Amino acid sequence: MNVDRPSSTSTLRKKNPKNLPQIKKQCLSEDQVSKLFDEPLSSDDDLDCSSGTDLGEGDSADEEDVNDIRQVSPPIQNENEITTPTPDIELSLPTTRQIVRRAPAPRISRNNYTWVDDKPSINQINFNENSGLKVQPEGDQPIDFFNLLLTSDFYSLVVKETNNYAADLYMNRSSDKSRISNWVDVDIDELKIFFGLLFHTGTIKMSRIEDYWKTSKLFNLNIFRASMSRNRYMLIMRALHFCTNPESDSDIQNISRIYKIEPVLDYFNNRMKEIYQPSKNLSLDESMVLWRGRLLFRQYIKNKRHKYGVKLYMLTEPIGLVQKILIYTGQGTNVSSDMTHTECVVEQLMEDHLYKGHSLFMDNYYNSVNLAHKLLEKKTYCTGTLRSNRSNNPKSVIEKKIKVGESICKYTSDGVCVSKWKDRREVITISSEFKGEMVEATNRRGTVKMKPETVVQYNRFMSGIDRQDQMMAYYPCERKTLRWYKKIGIHFLQICMLNSYLLYNKNVKKISYYDFRLSVINSLLSVKSNTTTTVPQISKFDTHFPNKVAKNEKNRFIRKRCKFCATKGIRAETLYFCPKCEDKPGLCIEPCFERYHQNL
Repeated sequence: MNVDRPSSTSTLRKKNPKNLPQIKKQCLSEDQVSKLFDEPLSSDDDLDCSSGTDLGEGDSADEEDVNDIRQVSPPIQNENEITTPTPDIELSLPTTRQIVRRAPAPRISRNNYTWVDDKPSINQINFNENSGLKVQPEGDQPIDFFNLLLTSDFYSLVVKETNNYAADLYMNRSSDKSRISNWVDVDIDELKIFFGLLFHTGTIKMSRIEDYWKTSKLFNLNIFRASMSRNRYMLIMRALHFCTNPESDSDIQNISRIYKIEPVLDYFNNRMKEIYQPSKNLSLDESMVLWRGRLLFRQYIKNKRHKYGVKLYMLTEPIGLVQKILIYTGQGTNVSSDMTHTECVVEQLMEDHLYKGHSLFMDNYYNSVNLAHKLLEKKTYCTGTLRSNRSNNPKSVIEKKIKVGESICKYTSDGVCVSKWKDRREVITISSEFKGEMVEATNRRGTVKMKPETVVQYNRFMSGIDRQDQMMAYYPCERKTLRWYKKIGIHFLQICMLNSYLLYNKNVKKISYYDFRLSVINSLLSVKSNTTTTVPQISKFDTHFPNKVAKNEKNRFIRKRCKFCATKGIRAETLYFCPKCEDKPGLCIEPCFERYHQNL
């Protein structure tokens, strides 16, 4: 059966059932069009529209870009559209629903600054803090300054978490012949020896970790074999841990991405705050820890020595002394509704040093006119390079064409200076402390050259992070590992070594970093003399570790009653028992197993 279908031509020519008034066309002059963009419309009446439909706040019509007020968009089924024709707008399409979109409002910056040629007279912010050590070390030897940063609290934390993690590895071992089956709990003295050997692997570099224990005449390093066996060293490295793992996967979603290393990070930041008051000049920049494995917040920075890795935001002194560290954990972190990511980073790193008169030096990744004023309100200066596309930059400076050796600068009413100077290329700087005047500067070759004061001061005090990276690269002791947190933890140990060296040079005498490291390593390895043996000689048959119960013929576990819970009148069944105790009693893994053996 043939069915007649309407052709596409007839469909397009179908008349509108509604009787609409004839459209009156009118062209707008250029002055009228520019006026529409300069003065955004607030209602339909501004275009003499009598549609009777109002566009409220937040309508999509306010958010669309319009290149020509005469342009008509295709039909859209939306309540916020003006559905009747307007007599003053030229409409060229014979559609049943005619749409008029208002011109977008011009984007106005969050803050408006008035720029002048001369720096206004403002009160200077004084720095009255007594920089230096707040806590004195027990002696004047390198090990005393090292122990000033790594106290017994840190060693106790690592010992506790390492032993707990080793117990988890023991419970989940694949075979009784696994290396973890020979585990003996580590103590503080043994952990110090382990750290000493770890630091020494950075002094003497070898391709494989096993080479340090070889007896061949090509290697033959007696200090490693005399201090600790190879298997014991590898076992401690395997179990090295800094935080208790969450019990379930649901708990992981509610905690930080860096929870595995967060205790070490918090310890370092709090310890530096307790023992040292930094000087006036501080520098802020990022550093990279090499990591090419899979990691959610792995970064790529092409100008760094390690291009791939974990990014650390650091606050340091110009000599390289690290004051505070913040780990970047991915997009969406360290942001707020009223601050950008970089502003949040600066705020968190400087939260303990605001309102004291510090001078902060940063590169163009962080600096902006808004940030300079925010820091100035908190009695903190900032100086550094500036990107040309930052908001609120003075256009008279950014767009000015200058020749080699020339400079131009502008000031706000608060004294923030934005200047541009051309050497080999154009350099834009910002400072709330220094003027944009030209001063004499002498380079390494003794050549005197005129440079802006902001550039001279920036080159003088901005080298803290670069100097720290340089010193850390001399004796690296990180090894390739599948666990990112372990590499970060060892990196923090090296930062503590470097900080203790810089504090020793400032307070005692200047020696080389090489000699300082050897002195600390020798002291850490000398802990062995206080005990008869490095590793407690306890047979695995004399230790008590929990085992899982066996399965029956139906492949189900045969649970046992917990003997320790039974003494308290509690009926509890468990999958674990102690194979070394008499009658092999069933015991809950926590806390019954430990408490039961303490009462023996």
